[in-house]
Amino acid sequence: MPSGIRLRSSRQLTLLASLVLASAVAVGLLTLRMLHARNYHYFWLVWNLFLAWLPAASALIVYNLHKEHSKVRSILILICAVGWFFFFPNAPYLVTDLMHLHSRLDAPFWFDLVLLLAFGWTGFFLGIVSLLLMQETVRKRFGARLSWCFALLMLGLGSFGIYLGRFLRWNSWDVVFDPFRLFVDVARLVRHPFMHSQTVAFSVLFGFFFVAMYLTLLALMNFHQEVREVRSTST
Repeated sequence: MPSGIRLRSSRQLTLLASLVLASAVAVGLLTLRMLHARNYHYFWLVWNLFLAWLPAASALIVYNLHKEHSKVRSILILICAVGWFFFFPNAPYLVTDLMHLHSRLDAPFWFDLVLLLAFGWTGFFLGIVSLLLMQETVRKRFGARLSWCFALLMLGLGSFGIYLGRFLRWNSWDVVFDPFRLFVDVARLVRHPFMHSQTVAFSVLFGFFFVAMYLTLLALMNFHQEVREVRSTST
């Protein structure tokens, strides 16, 4: 195996290992809570975390398959890309689960705060990583300028999708099982934005937050690359 392929595989495994570790920590905290409280409160976080993994897995498949062209690969890429598009909001959606934080008698407030932050951060990071992989795929196919247009568009649409899930209680699979009612709701919000100020406010504010976090991650990656280059030239 060429050294470049080995290095790319090693970096992907490292990334996956960090995401698995973050997920394991979150699930471990939830397990401790259930054992202490002797109930299954917050167990639904596991399902939300599973949904957050779907866009990350889809993006990783697209990222690794787009380099070689064949009919079968193209079909698989298309399926995964469509799946990523509809499930992408499920990852950062976990941040909004902080709305469920309340003082409860069965566990300390601070523990529930750490628990929800652990799930929220993991889901948010899964979303950012999946978008990064998809943007890189678009960049290699269509260029840097279009890749940034794609990333910013997805950050905005993702924020709007989070609103649909959090406040209107739509799920990603409703695109298949209840597309007409979903389309009617979305069309109503888009046609009359000034009549739905909460929709606009949430989508815009979360969108700015999402963009800031995404740019921060990219800046951190670039700085890390600079540190590695300085280290390699000094040795």
